[in-house]
Amino acid sequence: LSPVVLGEEGVVRIQPFEVVELGQENFVRLVGEIDDIAASRFIQELYTVSTRTPVVTVYIDSPGGDVLAGMRMIDSVVGLKSVRPGLQLHCFAQNAASMAFIFLQTACERRIVSSFSVLMSHQASLGVRGKAGEVESRLELVRQVLVVLDKRVAARLGMSVEDYRARIANDWWLVGVAGIAARAADTLGVAACSAELVAAKACPLAYALPPEPSSSSKAKG
Repeated sequence: LSPVVLGEEGVVRIQPFEVVELGQENFVRLVGEIDDIAASRFIQELYTVSTRTPVVTVYIDSPGGDVLAGMRMIDSVVGLKSVRPGLQLHCFAQNAASMAFIFLQTACERRIVSSFSVLMSHQASLGVRGKAGEVESRLELVRQVLVVLDKRVAARLGMSVEDYRARIANDWWLVGVAGIAARAADTLGVAACSAELVAAKACPLAYALPPEPSSSSKAKG
């Protein structure tokens, strides 16, 4: 079933539609807040699954989280692809905000969303307690990281860094086909779990893992 959408000048067209099947052998979940524990779990699962298939499906349902933890995930993906040529990440984003949005844009060869998927990007926020000098030092660290990330995301979206930063000055929300129009996603689709995944109570559509607690003094992205 391909959804009918309204294109330019009121022309009705059929939007391509893809079914993403999640199975025990082919997918990794990125669910809940991104922190050091979630990043480590994701990297471990990715390394394991990538030994079984050259195309790994990543199911994303995340509000974002710690910028540095997210950067570690992205670096790990780059490193893994360098030692396993041909490895691809096809990402189905049910919800991808902040750092999860950045991951979607910088780590995934194929970006799939549903008609009601929610994508969001915004300027990183920082909650740090400590001496004034320590706070400023931490802010400078985050600024340096964001310079790299903003360039990568802007390039994927086909816009200048300046235009991207202007878009995310306030929360930039995209739902379904709006994400495709903004070049933040490639196609519409729907995720479905295999019978084996459901039987193992590992289907993220029904058994999403609760987010692990994270520190309050983290750069949020």
